Amino acid sequence: MNFWTPIMLWRLFDAYLNMWVNVRCSTCSGLSSNISEEFKNETDETLRCFRKHNKTQVCDSCRERYNNLTSLFKNLQEKGFVCADLADSMNSTAASWSVGYHCDHLQFEYLPVLSMTCGVLLLPLSFYLLLSKF
Repeated sequence: MNFWTPIMLWRLFDAYLNMWVNVRCSTCSGLSSNISEEFKNETDETLRCFRKHNKTQVCDSCRERYNNLTSLFKNLQEKGFVCADLADSMNSTAASWSVGYHCDHLQFEYLPVLSMTCGVLLLPLSFYLLLSKF
Protein backbone atom coordinates (compact mmCIF):
# COMPACT_ATOMS: atom_id res chain seq x y z
CA MET A 1 0.00 0.00 0.00
CA ASN A 2 1.50 3.31 -1.12
CA PHE A 3 1.06 5.99 1.54
CA TRP A 4 2.10 8.97 -0.63
CA THR A 5 -0.57 9.23 -3.28
CA PRO A 6 -0.36 12.07 -5.81
CA ILE A 7 -3.32 13.82 -4.21
CA MET A 8 -1.69 13.72 -0.79
CA LEU A 9 1.57 15.03 -2.22
CA TRP A 10 -0.27 17.84 -3.98
CA ARG A 11 -2.10 18.80 -0.76
CA LEU A 12 1.15 18.78 1.18
CA PHE A 13 2.84 20.91 -1.47
CA ASP A 14 -0.15 23.26 -1.55
CA ALA A 15 -0.10 23.64 2.25
CA TYR A 16 3.61 24.50 2.24
CA LEU A 17 3.15 26.90 -0.65
CA ASN A 18 0.28 28.65 1.14
CA MET A 19 2.34 28.92 4.30
CA TRP A 20 5.28 30.33 2.28
CA VAL A 21 3.02 32.94 0.68
CA ASN A 22 1.02 33.85 3.80
CA VAL A 23 4.03 34.54 6.01
CA ARG A 24 5.84 36.28 3.11
CA CYS A 25 8.92 34.06 3.24
CA SER A 26 10.06 35.18 -0.21
CA THR A 27 10.72 38.69 1.13
CA CYS A 28 13.22 37.28 3.63
CA SER A 29 14.82 34.74 1.32
CA GLY A 30 17.87 35.29 -0.87
CA LEU A 31 16.12 37.78 -3.14
CA SER A 32 16.24 40.48 -0.47
CA SER A 33 18.97 39.20 1.82
CA ASN A 34 20.61 42.63 2.09
CA ILE A 35 17.43 44.09 3.54
CA SER A 36 17.01 41.16 5.93
CA GLU A 37 20.66 41.40 6.99
CA GLU A 38 20.36 45.15 7.61
CA PHE A 39 17.33 44.59 9.84
CA LYS A 40 19.00 41.67 11.63
CA ASN A 41 22.13 43.74 12.29
CA GLU A 42 20.09 46.67 13.58
CA THR A 43 18.11 44.31 15.85
CA ASP A 44 21.32 42.75 17.17
CA GLU A 45 22.78 46.18 17.92
CA THR A 46 19.60 47.22 19.74
CA LEU A 47 19.54 44.05 21.84
CA ARG A 48 23.25 44.47 22.57
CA CYS A 49 22.48 47.98 23.83
CA PHE A 50 19.74 46.54 26.07
CA ARG A 51 22.18 44.05 27.59
CA LYS A 52 24.95 46.61 27.97
CA HIS A 53 22.95 48.93 30.25
CA ASN A 54 21.08 48.25 33.45
CA LYS A 55 17.28 48.48 33.58
CA THR A 56 17.18 52.09 34.68
CA GLN A 57 19.52 53.28 31.91
CA VAL A 58 18.09 51.39 28.93
CA CYS A 59 15.31 53.86 28.14
CA ASP A 60 17.65 56.83 27.84
CA SER A 61 20.73 55.07 26.49
CA CYS A 62 19.05 52.92 23.83
CA ARG A 63 16.14 55.15 22.74
CA GLU A 64 17.83 56.36 19.56
CA ARG A 65 18.87 52.86 18.54
CA TYR A 66 15.36 51.49 19.25
CA ASN A 67 13.75 54.34 17.31
CA ASN A 68 16.07 53.62 14.36
CA LEU A 69 15.04 49.97 14.44
CA THR A 70 11.37 50.92 14.57
CA SER A 71 11.78 53.32 11.65
CA LEU A 72 13.58 50.67 9.62
CA PHE A 73 10.82 48.17 10.35
CA LYS A 74 8.11 50.66 9.32
CA ASN A 75 9.98 51.43 6.09
CA LEU A 76 10.27 47.71 5.34
CA GLN A 77 6.55 47.30 6.02
CA GLU A 78 5.68 50.10 3.61
CA LYS A 79 7.82 48.50 0.91
CA GLY A 80 6.32 45.04 1.56
CA PHE A 81 9.57 43.46 2.77
CA VAL A 82 8.35 42.14 6.12
CA CYS A 83 8.11 38.39 6.56
CA ALA A 84 7.07 36.48 9.67
CA ASP A 85 10.68 36.21 10.91
CA LEU A 86 11.25 39.96 10.82
CA ALA A 87 7.85 40.70 12.35
CA ASP A 88 8.49 38.20 15.15
CA SER A 89 11.91 39.71 15.80
CA MET A 90 10.43 43.22 15.98
CA ASN A 91 7.59 42.05 18.24
CA SER A 92 9.96 40.43 20.72
CA THR A 93 12.25 43.48 20.71
CA ALA A 94 9.27 45.79 21.25
CA ALA A 95 8.06 43.57 24.09
CA SER A 96 11.48 43.79 25.75
CA TRP A 97 11.46 47.56 25.30
CA SER A 98 7.98 48.20 26.65
CA VAL A 99 7.29 45.33 29.07
CA GLY A 100 10.77 44.29 30.13
CA TYR A 101 12.25 47.77 30.53
CA HIS A 102 9.05 49.84 30.89
CA CYS A 103 10.18 52.30 28.24
CA ASP A 104 7.01 52.97 26.33
CA HIS A 105 5.87 56.45 27.19
CA LEU A 106 2.97 58.33 25.70
CA GLN A 107 4.08 60.27 22.69
CA PHE A 108 3.44 64.00 22.67
CA GLU A 109 0.88 63.85 19.83
CA TYR A 110 -1.42 61.69 21.98
CA LEU A 111 -1.56 64.21 24.79
CA PRO A 112 -4.12 66.59 23.17
CA VAL A 113 -6.35 63.68 22.16
CA LEU A 114 -6.16 62.17 25.63
CA SER A 115 -6.94 65.46 27.35
CA MET A 116 -9.91 66.17 25.03
CA THR A 117 -11.27 62.67 25.65
CA CYS A 118 -11.06 63.14 29.41
CA GLY A 119 -12.73 66.55 29.11
CA VAL A 120 -15.62 65.17 27.09
CA LEU A 121 -16.06 62.26 29.50
CA LEU A 122 -16.09 64.59 32.52
CA LEU A 123 -18.54 67.06 30.95
CA PRO A 124 -21.76 65.18 31.92
CA LEU A 125 -20.47 64.67 35.45
CA SER A 126 -19.72 68.36 35.83
CA PHE A 127 -23.19 69.30 34.52
CA TYR A 128 -24.81 66.88 36.95
CA LEU A 129 -22.83 68.27 39.90
CA LEU A 130 -23.60 71.84 38.83
CA LEU A 131 -27.34 71.20 38.46
CA SER A 132 -27.62 69.22 41.70
CA LYS A 133 -26.58 72.30 43.71
CA PHE A 134 -29.52 74.33 42.39
